[in-house]
Amino acid sequence: MEEESGFSMLNDDIVLAVFAKLEDDPRHWARVACVCTRFSSLIRHFCWKTKCSQTLPSLLSDSPATCASLLKLAVCCPGLRHAGIAADRDAAKNPKTCRKPHLARGNWDLRREQGCKLLARQFRDDCLYLCDWPGCVHPHKKRKYMLFRGVFRDFKTTRVWRSLDGDKRRKLPVECAFCTCRHTWDLHSAFCLRRGFGYQIDGEPVVRAYVCENGHVSGAWTDVPLFS
Repeated sequence: MEEESGFSMLNDDIVLAVFAKLEDDPRHWARVACVCTRFSSLIRHFCWKTKCSQTLPSLLSDSPATCASLLKLAVCCPGLRHAGIAADRDAAKNPKTCRKPHLARGNWDLRREQGCKLLARQFRDDCLYLCDWPGCVHPHKKRKYMLFRGVFRDFKTTRVWRSLDGDKRRKLPVECAFCTCRHTWDLHSAFCLRRGFGYQIDGEPVVRAYVCENGHVSGAWTDVPLFS
């Protein structure tokens, strides 16, 4: 533990200088934050906020909950269950392939360009930031799923929100991987995703995505590359 090591004798500035050497991979900070309360506080309130202000300034908020969600979005893959692929019964039978959120491959980037390519034309003015592709690859049953994650800026001012709320779309029992929301909307069935992605031969959509009321997005695509 940190209290029993030499780190307990170092002031915060020196510890932060050490942590700065780890910024090339967000997973390093996620692991360090698990060591002790002091490290977790420094990572969340200094390291991540500084990095976020540099790379995601338009998404940055003073709210600790928002910063924590952005941190999780940056470093966590939502897992098959939160991406709407595996039901709870599948997760119970196959815990390895139907994992819950876990440390993701890739880098920090959440890009609006990626979000624009996902949304239908009438929603292109909404600011959806998505991780770099292809994200984490998960085999499940007969397919490989490429999982993605992202967030809408000011979600409740977007056209997607107005479409979902105005049509009184029913929420589904697919929990958000990045906050406490227990239900999400299916963007595919709400016709919010770009046309042309198509379906598999068995009727499964090539691309699916779910959004919670806080604007956090989890989804998956398979077989046919999104950006050909």
